Amino acid sequence: MEQTTNHLIIDSERYLVYRDDTTIQLTKTEFRILALIAAARGRILTREQIAHAVWSGEPISYLRTIDVHISHIRKKVGPYGGNQTIRVLKGVGYKIHDGINVIILNDFITIP
Repeated sequence: MEQTTNHLIIDSERYLVYRDDTTIQLTKTEFRILALIAAARGRILTREQIAHAVWSGEPISYLRTIDVHISHIRKKVGPYGGNQTIRVLKGVGYKIHDGINVIILNDFITIP
Protein backbone atom coordinates (compact mmCIF):
# COMPACT_ATOMS: atom_id res chain seq x y z
CA MET A 1 0.00 0.00 0.00
CA GLU A 2 1.38 3.40 -0.99
CA GLN A 3 1.90 5.80 1.86
CA THR A 4 1.13 9.48 1.33
CA THR A 5 2.03 12.41 3.48
CA ASN A 6 -0.83 14.65 2.35
CA HIS A 7 1.48 17.30 0.93
CA LEU A 8 0.41 19.49 -1.93
CA ILE A 9 3.16 21.75 -3.22
CA ILE A 10 2.21 24.61 -5.52
CA ASP A 11 5.04 26.38 -7.36
CA SER A 12 3.52 29.62 -8.60
CA GLU A 13 6.61 30.66 -10.55
CA ARG A 14 6.78 27.46 -12.59
CA TYR A 15 3.03 26.71 -12.70
CA LEU A 16 3.67 23.25 -11.29
CA VAL A 17 1.79 21.24 -8.69
CA TYR A 18 3.23 18.28 -6.81
CA ARG A 19 1.29 15.83 -4.73
CA ASP A 20 3.75 14.00 -2.54
CA ASP A 21 6.34 12.87 -5.18
CA THR A 22 4.11 13.18 -8.25
CA THR A 23 3.94 16.13 -10.65
CA ILE A 24 0.36 17.03 -11.59
CA GLN A 25 -0.29 18.65 -14.95
CA LEU A 26 -2.98 21.34 -14.79
CA THR A 27 -4.11 23.88 -17.33
CA LYS A 28 -3.29 27.51 -16.56
CA THR A 29 -6.86 28.18 -15.41
CA GLU A 30 -6.98 25.04 -13.26
CA PHE A 31 -3.65 25.98 -11.72
CA ARG A 32 -4.81 29.50 -10.90
CA ILE A 33 -8.03 28.22 -9.31
CA LEU A 34 -6.22 25.60 -7.21
CA ALA A 35 -3.53 28.08 -6.12
CA LEU A 36 -6.17 30.64 -5.17
CA ILE A 37 -8.20 28.20 -3.09
CA ALA A 38 -5.06 26.78 -1.47
CA ALA A 39 -3.75 30.26 -0.64
CA ALA A 40 -7.03 31.04 1.13
CA ARG A 41 -5.85 28.61 3.88
CA GLY A 42 -9.21 27.26 4.93
CA ARG A 43 -11.34 30.26 4.00
CA ILE A 44 -14.31 29.55 1.81
CA LEU A 45 -14.21 31.29 -1.57
CA THR A 46 -17.38 31.92 -3.57
CA ARG A 47 -17.64 31.42 -7.32
CA GLU A 48 -17.75 35.19 -7.68
CA GLN A 49 -14.50 35.64 -5.74
CA ILE A 50 -12.80 32.94 -7.79
CA ALA A 51 -14.07 34.38 -11.07
CA HIS A 52 -12.92 37.88 -10.14
CA ALA A 53 -9.43 36.70 -9.16
CA VAL A 54 -8.84 34.21 -11.98
CA TRP A 55 -10.35 36.16 -14.84
CA SER A 56 -9.05 39.55 -13.62
CA GLY A 57 -12.48 41.01 -13.03
CA GLU A 58 -13.69 40.21 -16.55
CA PRO A 59 -17.19 38.81 -16.39
CA ILE A 60 -17.56 35.17 -17.30
CA SER A 61 -20.82 34.24 -18.90
CA TYR A 62 -21.67 31.37 -16.59
CA LEU A 63 -20.30 30.90 -13.09
CA ARG A 64 -20.89 27.14 -13.31
CA THR A 65 -17.78 27.11 -15.53
CA ILE A 66 -15.87 27.18 -12.25
CA ASP A 67 -17.59 23.97 -11.16
CA VAL A 68 -16.26 22.25 -14.29
CA HIS A 69 -12.72 23.45 -13.59
CA ILE A 70 -13.00 22.30 -9.96
CA SER A 71 -14.15 18.88 -11.15
CA HIS A 72 -11.11 18.59 -13.44
CA ILE A 73 -8.75 19.65 -10.65
CA ARG A 74 -10.26 17.10 -8.26
CA LYS A 75 -9.80 14.31 -10.82
CA LYS A 76 -6.19 15.27 -11.55
CA VAL A 77 -5.07 15.84 -7.96
CA GLY A 78 -7.07 12.95 -6.54
CA PRO A 79 -8.43 12.43 -3.04
CA TYR A 80 -6.47 12.60 0.20
CA GLY A 81 -7.36 10.03 2.81
CA GLY A 82 -10.67 9.38 1.07
CA ASN A 83 -11.58 13.08 0.99
CA GLN A 84 -11.69 15.37 -2.01
CA THR A 85 -8.83 17.87 -2.27
CA ILE A 86 -11.27 20.73 -2.74
CA ARG A 87 -14.38 20.72 -0.59
CA VAL A 88 -17.64 22.04 -1.99
CA LEU A 89 -19.89 23.79 0.48
CA LYS A 90 -23.20 23.77 -1.35
CA GLY A 91 -24.63 27.19 -1.88
CA VAL A 92 -21.53 28.82 -0.39
CA GLY A 93 -18.30 28.05 -2.24
CA TYR A 94 -15.05 26.10 -2.17
CA LYS A 95 -12.13 25.50 0.17
CA ILE A 96 -9.10 23.25 0.34
CA HIS A 97 -9.57 20.18 2.55
CA ASP A 98 -8.32 20.87 6.09
CA GLY A 99 -6.22 17.69 6.27
CA ILE A 100 -3.93 18.68 3.39
CA ASN A 101 -0.61 20.34 4.09
CA VAL A 102 -0.31 22.98 1.35
CA ILE A 103 3.04 24.55 0.59
CA ILE A 104 3.02 27.49 -1.81
CA LEU A 105 6.36 28.37 -3.36
CA ASN A 106 7.00 31.74 -5.00
CA ASP A 107 3.61 32.98 -3.85
CA PHE A 108 2.02 35.64 -6.02
CA ILE A 109 -1.58 34.75 -5.29
CA THR A 110 -3.87 37.58 -4.26
CA ILE A 111 -7.04 36.50 -2.48
CA PRO A 112 -10.07 38.72 -3.10
